[in-house]
Amino acid sequence: MSNDTITSTFPASKQDLTNLRQTATDAVNDLGSTASVHASKAKGQLRDFAGHVQEEGGYQVDQAKEKLGDVVSSLRDYASARPLACIGMALAFGFLFGLTRRSR
Repeated sequence: MSNDTITSTFPASKQDLTNLRQTATDAVNDLGSTASVHASKAKGQLRDFAGHVQEEGGYQVDQAKEKLGDVVSSLRDYASARPLACIGMALAFGFLFGLTRRSR
């Protein structure tokens, strides 16, 4: 059977194939546009999440700095109130550190 014979024998089938091809093309185009919309939405959500993490992280860093400042202040107060005890502890730690380094 030649191509002309098939076309004249099955004109409805040719139209069905054309319709099927158009439907498949439309489906691919819709899928592409839908994927693009979802990708844009996900990009926006990731940007919002990153901003939130940065904001929350900044807050946590500020809290840690504040607590570290409190610890340093407490250590300064202790050292100024008990200077001889601090010197004694420093000498003891230095001696122990020296012993561990010498044995190696």
